[in-house]
Amino acid sequence: MTGQDLAILIRHGNNLKLGNMPSSSVSSITRMNSSIKDLFTILYDLSPLELELLFVLISKNEPVSLETLAKELDRDKTTIFRSLQKMVNLRICEKDTKTLKEGGWYHVYKAMDVAAFKKETEKRVKEIKESFDRLLKKFESELDETISSAYQ
Repeated sequence: MTGQDLAILIRHGNNLKLGNMPSSSVSSITRMNSSIKDLFTILYDLSPLELELLFVLISKNEPVSLETLAKELDRDKTTIFRSLQKMVNLRICEKDTKTLKEGGWYHVYKAMDVAAFKKETEKRVKEIKESFDRLLKKFESELDETISSAYQ
């Protein structure tokens, strides 16, 4: 079994789903100089843009409009919107609706509170560790079963 074949549980929202983690991802998180960016990339499946967006929201520490974020990151609003929707679904970003006095509405976005974000991250790490433990417990039996069904 190669690193490419290593399956782990990656949590998306409230659902756990099985996904393949490339070996480069595993090595990026286990190396001594790995960073918080590596951790967020793996635990939350964030792209470089989504990481940048998350850090901008955390640094702002207040709700920010889609238009403001698109201008600040010099990206199209639809691209920022898709990233924000993903982050809202992951519950690392909150969306609120504001009403305009002259009529209409707009959304503002804010990163999850840092303390709550840390707790959520610790929870995800624990879930992955438990998943690895489950996989290791059935390692030999599943390996034998996979080999015998695929190669005999």
